[in-house]
Amino acid sequence: MINHTVLFKLKEEASEDQIQGMIDALQALSGEIDELKEIQVKKNISDRSQGYTVILFSLFEDKVALDRYQVHPAHVEVVGANVKPILESLVVADIEY
Repeated sequence: MINHTVLFKLKEEASEDQIQGMIDALQALSGEIDELKEIQVKKNISDRSQGYTVILFSLFEDKVALDRYQVHPAHVEVVGANVKPILESLVVADIEY
């Protein structure tokens, strides 16, 4: 299994509606991409977040499935429409177990 985790730092001007829209759109990928075994997208409640306010946690069977997810049209659409407009930076961690 591959755990794909993304920490999102969003632009200061991002509205709560935009942030919730991003979370909802990413979460909705669970029903659209077969390779995606599990996804959770939540606001970070840590007081040590260093500005990374939204976290995505997802599971894939293997690296091939993760690679397919990255280029899947539904994922590409959500990233372009809901993530990039409000994204300042991100950190990605992929671990295999």
